[in-house]
Amino acid sequence: MKICPIDSSSIENLVQYELQLHPQSEPVDLFKLLYQALYGPFHIIKDLKQLSLGISSELWKMQHSYLPHFQNIGPCYTRLSLSLINVNNRKHSQDTINCLTRWIISSCVLYQDVQQDFYERWNLYRPYLVAALPSNIENWNYADDLAEKGILPSHSALFHQYYHPHYRLVDLSLDKYKQEFMELIDETD
Repeated sequence: MKICPIDSSSIENLVQYELQLHPQSEPVDLFKLLYQALYGPFHIIKDLKQLSLGISSELWKMQHSYLPHFQNIGPCYTRLSLSLINVNNRKHSQDTINCLTRWIISSCVLYQDVQQDFYERWNLYRPYLVAALPSNIENWNYADDLAEKGILPSHSALFHQYYHPHYRLVDLSLDKYKQEFMELIDETD
C-alpha cells in the first residue's frame, strides 16, 4: 500500500488549519503534522496490551483537555482527542480504551522506506512550511536534521505548554471501529 495521497494544495490547507488551531507551533510541530498526515500511526507500538496500558496511563495523568476532539489531518487520518474518554467509570473507560486500541492498530499500514520518502516530501514542502510559519533558522535546521536522520519527534515544548497534546491517530474510514467508539463515548453523556 502507498502512503496517504496528499497533494500540495491539501498540504497547504492542512498547515493553514493547523496554525489556526495551534498558532503557538514550531517547525518540529509542522514536521510531526506532515508525518502523521502521510503515515498515520505507522510508528506506534503494535501490541494491544502495551498500547492500551499507555493510553490508560496517559488518561490518568491528563490535567487538561485536548481540542479539537477530532482533527482531520488530510484525507486519511484524524487526531482523536483522549479527552473524549470518560475516566469516571473505570470499566466503561477500559472498554473505550480497548476499542480505541484496536482502531489505532487497524489504522496502521506498513510502508517501505518511510525515512527516505518522508525526507523527500519534507524537502518538497519545506518552502511552503517556512513561509507559513516564520521561525528562527535554528528551529528549521533542527527539523531538517530530524528529517534527514528519520527521527519522529515529540511536539515542541511550546506546543505542549499551550495545547497539552493528548491524542491518537486513527483512520476514520474504518467505520466499524468509529461506530463502536462513538457508541461507547455517547453512553457516558
